[in-house]
This record gives sequence, structure tokens and C-alpha cells, in this order.
Amino acid sequence: MRSSTFSSSETPTSRPLGRVCWVALLVAGVLLAGAEWGWRRRGFQPGVKDTPELWSLARAQASEGDGRGVVLLGSSRFQSGLVPEELSKVLGGAHTVQLSINGASSLPLLEDLAGDERFRGLVLCEVSPTLFFSVEPNEVRARPAQYVAGYRHRTFVADWETAMRLPFQERFVVLLSAVQPQSVLRHLVVNRSLPAPPFSRTFANRQQWSDFQGVELEPLRRMWAQRYQGAHGKAPEPAELEALLERVSSQVARIRARGGEVVFVRMVSSGAVKRIEDERYPRAVYWDQLLQRTGAQGLSFEDVPALARFECPEDSHLDARATPEFTRLLGQELVRRAPGAVAASSP
Repeated sequence: MRSSTFSSSETPTSRPLGRVCWVALLVAGVLLAGAEWGWRRRGFQPGVKDTPELWSLARAQASEGDGRGVVLLGSSRFQSGLVPEELSKVLGGAHTVQLSINGASSLPLLEDLAGDERFRGLVLCEVSPTLFFSVEPNEVRARPAQYVAGYRHRTFVADWETAMRLPFQERFVVLLSAVQPQSVLRHLVVNRSLPAPPFSRTFANRQQWSDFQGVELEPLRRMWAQRYQGAHGKAPEPAELEALLERVSSQVARIRARGGEVVFVRMVSSGAVKRIEDERYPRAVYWDQLLQRTGAQGLSFEDVPALARFECPEDSHLDARATPEFTRLLGQELVRRAPGAVAASSP
């Protein structure tokens, strides 16, 4: 005799509902796979989101273990112009951490490392004149200061969530902001076409890859010239420059007192951008004074023929195809000029 009771999982209505769920999942998977294939066919490649949370994960690495290694502080020129893995090879396997922030001054980041007693490695600090020396606008220093504050108040949950997203962002184009439905719809309405692949992408180690092949460069050159001419602020008065140099000297001294070292680096710029930088920030007044006051080593691309031959396609950033060689040459020059500084990064 059959029992009059039965499991709720066996109800007639639950079985069709379960099939509907599986069919819905299958359809969603097919649609996502189709979207992934379609965007890749248009030239899109996966890339991670360069968020303050991702920066915090990298910042934590700078103070891990014995606090040695190489830390890169700067702007997008460092982020897209240097390949951390290539630099590590040249410097004897030293772990390299990319902490540069797009459009930001390296000064708040240098101050953060100077105050971290756990850090005792090598800092390569980029000197982009309009960002490093300018006194206005304050945004170029406010943004990295916000990153530092976020790092100091970060939570385990935020770190965990960021780390869990990275493997997916590295592999799937459909996670890019540019191909989200609202972004695509907005682009269709404004431009009456689908979005084109971005010429820049970010990797999990925060290195950026800028591929200018096939990109219309003249509008980018005009944009950078206008930005460096105006929006990147004004040169400091003598008293302001004196205060800035005193502040930087103090930070360098604190890192050195723990056995670390700081090397200032001037990255490649070209065309109108370089002319603006040279006119507004003469080398003798700014770069030379920085090295003299801090007593730190300096490496300017202009002083190394092997580096001076590189050109920035849009006047401000190196192309991805040039960055591995540029990084190797810069690392070799660093070893030749400042072996003591390189020794500070040795594990």
C-alpha cells in the first residue's frame, strides 16, 4: 500500500520549475558565450578594473616579509611605461610592486612609504614635472592621498572581494565596463555605432598596456598639449619650491635611515608635451635642485642615449611594444649607476 505522504521535492510543480531554471541558466550561458565571442571578434581583450581597492592589495605587498623589493611610485607614465616582471629580472629577482596612479603626484605616496617602518626597499619615484612640482590644482595630490587613506582603513572583506574578482576580470571581456548594456546603449545613442576596443588595458599587477597601433594620434596629442599647458597647474613660487624640496628631502632621509633607498626617474615625453615641460620647469631649477637637495640618485631618459631614442606616439606615454625593451635598458642603467640602491631591493 502506497503511503499518502511524499517528499516536497517530488511535487509535480517542482519538477517543471527545476527544468525551467536549468533552461534559463543554459540560455544565459549561451548568451554570455555569444557576447564574449562577439566582443573578442571586435578586438576587445579582458582587463581588470584599476580601483583603489586593487591599489590597496598592491600597497600591502610593499610591506610584506622583510619589507624589501622595488616599489614604483608615479603616474600613468610609470604604469604604462614599465613592465614589473622585466625590471625584476634585471634587478636580480627583486619583487616589484606597481603603486603608480593615473594623473596623480607621487609625493603623497612617497610620504606614505617614508612613514612605514616595515618598508626598507628601493623606491623608484617618477618625476613628471607638471605633477611632481606644480602647486595647483590640488587634485593631483588629493587623489593619491585618498588612496593611502583607503589602504589604511581597508577591511579583510574588501581585500577578499577584490582578490576574488581578479581571475574573472582577467579572463572575460563581458566584465569590461565598456561592453555593459548601459554603456553600449549610451554609445549607440551618441555615436550611432558600437564602442571600439580601448587602446589601454590593465593587468592584475596594475601594469597598463597601451597599444597605439591603429589609433588616431593627432587628437590625443592636442589633448595632452592642452592638459599640460593649463589643467596640470602652475609652477611654484621660490618659497613653495623650497618647502616642497625640504619635504621630499625629509622623506628620502627617513627611508634611507631604515636601509632603503630612493631613485628619482624622469620618463620619456615627446613633442609638444616635452616642450611645455622644459619651458615651465627648467631642468637646472627643478630636476637638478631635487637631486642636489635630497642627495638621491636620479635617472633621466635624456641622459641615457639608449633611452633617449624612444618616442611617445601621443607625446606622453610609451607604446606597449616598446615597454619591455625600455624597462630592460632602464634597469641596466640603474644597476650601472646606482648599485647601492639596487642592493637595497635584494631579498
